[in-house]
Amino acid sequence: MTRKQIEKEISELALFTKLKKEQLERLSGHAVINEIPKKSVFFSEDKTSKGLHILLTGKVKLFKISDEGKEQTIFVFGPGEPFCLCSVFSDGVLPANMSALEDSRVLFINPAEYEKLVQEDPTILMQMMRVMSRRLKDAMEMIDSLALKQVPSRLAAYFLSREISGLVNMDISYRELSKIIGITPEALSRTMKKMSAGGLIDVNGTEIKIHDREELSRCSDGGCLR
Repeated sequence: MTRKQIEKEISELALFTKLKKEQLERLSGHAVINEIPKKSVFFSEDKTSKGLHILLTGKVKLFKISDEGKEQTIFVFGPGEPFCLCSVFSDGVLPANMSALEDSRVLFINPAEYEKLVQEDPTILMQMMRVMSRRLKDAMEMIDSLALKQVPSRLAAYFLSREISGLVNMDISYRELSKIIGITPEALSRTMKKMSAGGLIDVNGTEIKIHDREELSRCSDGGCLR
């Protein structure tokens, strides 16, 4: 990929939309685009990496593996999202693993150049802080859900957090969803069938229609029928 092509990719990212032409040119000279094949591990807990990473295309997940070998998905990132933010501001030691759910492309910018850019334009740092604040809030909600809520409540909360005009479009597999809410695929299937039978949702492939938002909201707060 040429420098001009990399510059175009950078200019289309929300994080860098306000950069001047000369900043984009300089940044593209210090950027690399990496290809990540589907199912491959991009980062692991025993590997360090310093710098800014932004997903250009595809989908990647951040996950932990317990001593018993159980996998817990923490976040799923889509195009335009920065990830591994601790590698930008710390020693680069990663707290979790990262792998590709689809063939993906990642923009990498070395930390020295990113720091120089932030000094020139602090709005970039503010944008990054907004992202980090949102991730922290999401992480706290996940901890609360996994520790305190029953399976139906976890699933109801997940659907409500991604509902748009009464619909939830699943952009991940149901197996991956089971890892996010901390249950087996079989338990997920049983719970969704109960919700469907109870008139809360209707499942049609990757599309989930919410029929009774009020009841689903009550369920997310712990009021689900066993």
